[in-house]
Amino acid sequence: MSAAVARRYFVRGREHLRRGALDDAQRELEAALQLSPDFVAARVGYALTLSRTDPPRASQSLRTGLARARRPADRRALLCALGDVLLSSGDFPAAEQAYAEAAALPGATLRLHDRLARLRAHAGRFPDALAELLLAARGG
Repeated sequence: MSAAVARRYFVRGREHLRRGALDDAQRELEAALQLSPDFVAARVGYALTLSRTDPPRASQSLRTGLARARRPADRRALLCALGDVLLSSGDFPAAEQAYAEAAALPGATLRLHDRLARLRAHAGRFPDALAELLLAARGG
């Protein structure tokens, strides 16, 4: 029952996001997460909306989700979001660590490798950035 209700909150949160109502989206996504703490998409959405005003709390929410997540796809989604939150708050080394851990999981996408390469280029580590792009071009 609570999973179905959590899903409804999640869907409403996504609709608020589409309309640009970020505060309303954050409330709906938080409600979904409270009902279903293992709901990865709700946790990611909540953390990304929360990161606008409270990046440390957003990071902590994602780390809590990582402690619970067992499936590689769930861990990858949480790590990518954590990297995004850390990057936006200026913690480039921690963001790189999160992206690198996500990229090492099975099923990493070109988009993830691109994030990691851009971050390394931003840090002036151009050979590492190029190596990451070449790795992505070869399919991981």
